[in-house]
Amino acid sequence: MHEILTLQFGHFANFVGTHFWNSQEAYFTYNESLNAPKSEIVHDTLFRAGVTPRGIETYTPRLLLYDLKGGFGSLKKINKLYEESPGKNELHESNWNGRSETHAQMPYSKNIYLQHLENEEELVSTEETENKMKIETEDFKLDETVQFWSDFNRMYYHPKSVNTMMQYQFEDEFMPFDIFSYGKNAFLAHEKELDSFDENFRFFVEECDAIQGFQVYTSIIDGFGGFACSFLEQLRDEYPKTAIWSFGITENRSWAPKGHNSYYKQILNIALSTTQLTEFSSLFNPINTPAANQPNFNSFYHPNLNLPYHTSSIVSAAIETATLPFRSRHNFTSMFDLITQLNWRGNTKLGSLGLAFPLPISNFGEVDVNKLLPTENNNVIQDLSMTLNGKQNATTIYGQSVVVRGLPNQFEPLAGQNPKNASQIAAEIFQRYESLNSGSSSFFSTNVTYPIPNSFPKIFRYLNSNGHVDMSVPNDKMLSVHSVPTLSHLTISTKSYNFLHQLANILQNLNLNLHPEYEEGDKGLTCDEFLETRETLWDLCEAFEENSSSLH
Repeated sequence: MHEILTLQFGHFANFVGTHFWNSQEAYFTYNESLNAPKSEIVHDTLFRAGVTPRGIETYTPRLLLYDLKGGFGSLKKINKLYEESPGKNELHESNWNGRSETHAQMPYSKNIYLQHLENEEELVSTEETENKMKIETEDFKLDETVQFWSDFNRMYYHPKSVNTMMQYQFEDEFMPFDIFSYGKNAFLAHEKELDSFDENFRFFVEECDAIQGFQVYTSIIDGFGGFACSFLEQLRDEYPKTAIWSFGITENRSWAPKGHNSYYKQILNIALSTTQLTEFSSLFNPINTPAANQPNFNSFYHPNLNLPYHTSSIVSAAIETATLPFRSRHNFTSMFDLITQLNWRGNTKLGSLGLAFPLPISNFGEVDVNKLLPTENNNVIQDLSMTLNGKQNATTIYGQSVVVRGLPNQFEPLAGQNPKNASQIAAEIFQRYESLNSGSSSFFSTNVTYPIPNSFPKIFRYLNSNGHVDMSVPNDKMLSVHSVPTLSHLTISTKSYNFLHQLANILQNLNLNLHPEYEEGDKGLTCDEFLETRETLWDLCEAFEENSSSLH
């Protein structure tokens, strides 16, 4: 069934994952007739069917997510699908007759959005339709109420999906989880205590018929980079040839000021994560969210770049679109095949990701294809690649994958003209991308649009309900956008050289003796490992350097 297991490590990675899973849930259709055509999205790729101890049939994400203690908000490991039958807990009460005291932490209260979701489940018949329409258009003020990723989560997870790292507390100023080595040591302690890899990881992979790969979202600016690297090292031992696509995600507002001690720790964390995730992954995409001082390249969406709830939605839309071919019923491409095509040189395993969100197109199929190229001025591509010293364009593209989605089979006709269709528009777009002279190109088009559930930030402007450009739509109508056409552009190019070279240069002048915390614990960083990391970065630079080898 070409299954994929998703792994999420870190608080911001779980923000991205929550948007991702909410979008998957939005694809579901209910109460279909038996003769209805099958969904273009193959849900079994990412979801698994199961039965709870109470006999309830479930369909939950094939997922392992990790966060620190206190980082889950209102989300519980045992949700109402898996909780024990009423009254069962009383059977396990102690026979102790003496005085006892109970110390319990006050539960994190659910915001109005989560309360509405609970009410939504209870709606029935005609009342259900009327109230659901109200819920879809109501503004729940999520910008003000989202503090944790669980505050806008629409999914039920299997208990084995939810994993708490008990050694560290979320946002603990006295014991921060901010060092790569802390993550390595935390993984070791976590496995000794809970044996999570054997218990939970195997639970999900061993029920797969033909797993096609693993997609990984992880923070790389803090200790979660070390935790993820340790996890993938063990995974790679078990699955030496299976595709692993890792996204190393950094929230721009997390950066310490340049020159500060904390900044150099973050650089070292990213360097260690980059070298090791590149080793264990088939493809590694380092991602940095857009900065508040960067220009908005697209006038049709205006996110608040200081809110993780907003910035994570952009990253999620890019990942969800770029990976769409792995879940499609028609024109299916496996994770392994796409990565192999992109990395045809064999030694270029770092990718860059860009997104047109939305793909600005009118009801008549009017789109300026020139503005879709990242090399053009005033382009609409949001560059999510990691850079340490400003935006850098690629001069040579070794491999590219372009996904265009949400083009209707036929657009509205302009007066006196035949209506345009999806095939025409997609061909125009792909022809422009061919002009980039990539060594290898993959083009994928589908009319499956990117869904906008009511959990998504209200960031769009001048779009109608189908996500098409309509400058007559006032800003107060942006709540009615239900879906948007989208384009993702994934490349393996010399742009990675800039990032790697910047990292290597900083490490060249970094004194490890000034950061003794990296040496702590059984998995502490040694001087030899630090020097090896630096050399690995220079080796990676060489693979991506301009004219390092012939393109063809």
